[in-house]
Amino acid sequence: MRVRLRNKYDDKYGMTVQLPKEPMELYDMLDSLGADNDYDNVYMRIDDERIPKAMRDGGFYDDIFKLNLLAQRLEQLTPAYTAGFTAVLYGHEEYNLDDLILVTYGLEAYPIYPCRDYAELGEVVIDNDMIPEVENCPDELIPHLDKSSIGRLAAEKFRGTFVGRYYCEVADYEPPDMNIAIAKPPRNEFQILIGADEETAQWCPLPYEGDVSGMEVYGLRSPLPKIQVVDDIAKLNEVAEKVAELDKAELIKLKAVMESNCYRGAGGALTALDELDHYEFDASVKTYSGYGGEYLSRYLPDNFDMSIMDTNYLCDVGSKVLERKSGEMTSYGVLSGVEQQLYSALVIQEEEEICDEGLEMGAKQ
Repeated sequence: MRVRLRNKYDDKYGMTVQLPKEPMELYDMLDSLGADNDYDNVYMRIDDERIPKAMRDGGFYDDIFKLNLLAQRLEQLTPAYTAGFTAVLYGHEEYNLDDLILVTYGLEAYPIYPCRDYAELGEVVIDNDMIPEVENCPDELIPHLDKSSIGRLAAEKFRGTFVGRYYCEVADYEPPDMNIAIAKPPRNEFQILIGADEETAQWCPLPYEGDVSGMEVYGLRSPLPKIQVVDDIAKLNEVAEKVAELDKAELIKLKAVMESNCYRGAGGALTALDELDHYEFDASVKTYSGYGGEYLSRYLPDNFDMSIMDTNYLCDVGSKVLERKSGEMTSYGVLSGVEQQLYSALVIQEEEEICDEGLEMGAKQ
């Protein structure tokens, strides 16, 4: 499922993704978007013809984990049930995301046949005596029946519809009586998939106390995007313990530091953790123009209207100021250089120091 996601409050912070994703990947996308992570909500616009046009055209604001579950369910549907899903929605354009998820669980209760047209449907109807007109027909006349007419008669009787290569009788669809729980793992939890073989392996949270060799590890779920393999279980356990103590803001800052310095693996994460306090970070600013505007606003009158400023000028200011501060614009927000302040005033220090040194040398001579 192809989806365009963006921050509810600012459409500049957007991304196009293919769902479904692993839960930790969803959290990382939320962090990059600067979305309302307390509720895991984003503004989403789906580009998938299986979804009602009203939802695709207008977009909507909802839980990304629910959308991810729908993408998982659609991926698991057989071609027949995919056709049934589409047929149900022909008559229910008003359905919301929760309704769509329920539809994927209730399709087995409705007849769906591999038929491309009325003639093929007519063959199915005749073979299974599905309508009285066929059931009461003498056997010797069966070969002479008009299959297309029989198929059309049955479709009208049962209010069925064709979707692709399938005929679906879902006009009487009713949502299944069930409650769906959306599983959301903790944001800061590492997990490894371990076992004697891949089929019996199980997900275990880190830190992991038992002995484990590389041959027994079949997967890793990490809240940090730069950790993709289990290269050192001891270091990874240490990272897991330290990351578990971070709040959401600190975790996002850690990701920014790792990205800025290209730190990878458990060793890189430990280095970034040690350096975390040496940086300033602002997750609310994700563009050079945004940083330029925020920087200038600190030094202009309180009532100055920043909306009159040219975006290109703000972008130029932001990039130059950030360069002077040895900072970087990351996927998660703006990060200062080491021991630098993002919004402190720039001062000409180096030239003054050079002049002072020159005066001292002249005085000595």
